[in-house]
Amino acid sequence: MSERIAGGVVTLTKIPVRRPHRMAIGTTFHQENVLLRLRTESGREGFGEAPHMVGVSLKGESPATVMVMLKDRLLPAVRGLDVLDLERIQQAMEKAVPWNYRAKSSVNMAVLDLAGQVLGVPAGVLLGGRVREAIPLSWSIPITDTAAGVEEAEQRVAQGWRILKLKLGRPNPKDDVEMVRALREALGTEIRLRADANQAYDVKTAIRVAHALERYDLEFFEQPVVWWDLDGLAEVSRATELAIMADESATTIFGAVEVIRRRAAQAFSIYVSASGGLLNAKKMADLGAAHGISGYIGGALEGPLGVAAGLHVAAAAPSVTLGCELYGQFLLEEDVAVTPIPFRDGALAVPTAPGLGVALDQDRLRHYSLDTYEVS
Repeated sequence: MSERIAGGVVTLTKIPVRRPHRMAIGTTFHQENVLLRLRTESGREGFGEAPHMVGVSLKGESPATVMVMLKDRLLPAVRGLDVLDLERIQQAMEKAVPWNYRAKSSVNMAVLDLAGQVLGVPAGVLLGGRVREAIPLSWSIPITDTAAGVEEAEQRVAQGWRILKLKLGRPNPKDDVEMVRALREALGTEIRLRADANQAYDVKTAIRVAHALERYDLEFFEQPVVWWDLDGLAEVSRATELAIMADESATTIFGAVEVIRRRAAQAFSIYVSASGGLLNAKKMADLGAAHGISGYIGGALEGPLGVAAGLHVAAAAPSVTLGCELYGQFLLEEDVAVTPIPFRDGALAVPTAPGLGVALDQDRLRHYSLDTYEVS
């Protein structure tokens, strides 16, 4: 049953989005993802990806750095290891290079895809097995004018979405509050709403905005201040009745520990890509559970591989009780999966085939590929 890693193929893809996705940290006009096709000595293949919204991650990773790290450090570090030795592979990557978690996440994703195929089980089984069969989705409304935001929200609700998140960070915070008010008024009380500032405010402004938003029945207020100001995040959390979600402040296990230590938030936004892979994402969810912190799986406009990986983590983590943001297939110009992941009643079905459980359309993939090389 041993399947040892032999090498891989690294491909950079660039897919336009259906409409600009504007946030406080930047605007996404197209999505650049690095895809990894990991190969074993027997010829079996597993797939992973590292997504990049706005071209660069919070910790400075870009598609170019991911490709270099895969080629020069990470794939050489895991070559010859058995794909079933999940923790050994993760530790080999940690020793090979510090940080660079998006690059590491693509390897871990491909490894769990392979391990699941070897054992004939979905990747989520390797994380403890599923506690839910489908994952409710949240759709994000970008920073836009009120009329356009309301129109997009109503269109999504008509298509079956039941959770919407509003991106905040306009020059005048009062306009952010007005957008939330307009959405709540237009959609009524049946639709779940949440707000995400993407670090847009200073502490005093964040507290004023939070107080203004309390009347609109929001699930949570996400990352209102800069990621490194955990004391400021805790101050906002103490000052408002709203639940505070830590996103950029808790992209890794280390960040999550500090958020918990300072009691700075009541929820985590957990990313497969930012945390270093499915294993680390599940550990973050379990860490939160031990401290009464709920969470969701955040999205970075992943393609079908990253979406499937997030679904497996969400399905296996009891504390991931909030609707997740794995909506890449709906905002990207084209879905490169052979068969789209089914969306019903506002939720995505968790794949049940071995490994990640999705297959890529190679012709469509080649159409969007910019560069590719093999690492042996």
